[in-house]
Amino acid sequence: MPRYARIHVTGGLFHVISRFHDRRYYLDIEDARATYLRLLGQASASHDARIVAYCLMSSHVHIVLQLGNDPLGALMKRVNSPFGNWVNAKRSGLGAVMADRPKSVLVHTETHGMSLVRYVHNNPVRAGVVERASESGWSSHRAYLGLEECPPWLATEAIFGGDITEHEAIRRELADYVDEGRAEGRRPDLSGEMSSKLTRRIHKLMGGEVSLSYPVLGPDSFVVESLKEQVRRHRDRTIVKNDVTVERLIEKVFEAMGLAPELARSRSRRPDIARGRALVAWLWVERLGRPQVMAAEGLMVKRAAISIMLRKMRIKKPTKSEMVLMDSVMEKITVEESRSGPVNDASTEKEPNILILKRKR
Repeated sequence: MPRYARIHVTGGLFHVISRFHDRRYYLDIEDARATYLRLLGQASASHDARIVAYCLMSSHVHIVLQLGNDPLGALMKRVNSPFGNWVNAKRSGLGAVMADRPKSVLVHTETHGMSLVRYVHNNPVRAGVVERASESGWSSHRAYLGLEECPPWLATEAIFGGDITEHEAIRRELADYVDEGRAEGRRPDLSGEMSSKLTRRIHKLMGGEVSLSYPVLGPDSFVVESLKEQVRRHRDRTIVKNDVTVERLIEKVFEAMGLAPELARSRSRRPDIARGRALVAWLWVERLGRPQVMAAEGLMVKRAAISIMLRKMRIKKPTKSEMVLMDSVMEKITVEESRSGPVNDASTEKEPNILILKRKR
């Protein structure tokens, strides 16, 4: 039974929890919270995730974000690694600062979005630090309420929407809504813990095909659609014929593009041919997990050229039609159809609109 430790859903709402080694209070160091927020802002500027909310506790960090196409791990590494270096420099220490890789929880925006924001903003209340979330400067709650300057990278439109004339009314609603959750206790599901009940439910929904490290919370249809992308990736890497070659991949990709396969190894710099080579490299390395050097040999280019292709692919994301083309190619070279049936790729919408969380009225 495959285990998917990190779920990726483009446009999905995630709760990310990073804890410090031995539960140490590294965020109580002078200027630590300001430093962490500065690093988070810098990371979000070069990453396509949108930061919706945050709370910086003494021993751990909560972030609510809308994931883009870039991997979640890439964002958190850009924040936690330099913060760890900063902490070690401050205390003249060495060794790990973060306890482990961050936990993440994927939630359905309509059923869990606002309750997640409330849960995160009320962390200082549950910890007994303050009586109300609005009294704490550790979270983004005061920024939403207009009591503190709002970081430019905070995606407040997720809650406020686009009509500025409604913002004041929404602030009042948000203040009341978060206050109503003051007495809510710790929720293991929103904290990234897989219960036996949730495990059994996912096994039943997915026919026993997947086992998760972190929760996916929402209606059955949401859970199933979210996990299909993970099934597709696992299928590509495990049931593709072991003897599939770069040459065969070139043939299928270029034929699907209406191009002669021999053009892949030509010196032509035509944009469509160059893009075809990049799609081959992407499928070979990212989808199949095969070595870059083999792609270089098959395309008759230097290995550095493959790295450049992959980097450009991450910048200029595959279009919806290219995603369909790549899925079609992968279907043609797989041994059998996935038991889950046709996969609705959750990541084909490459420029997701900012989510609007459903507010309590």
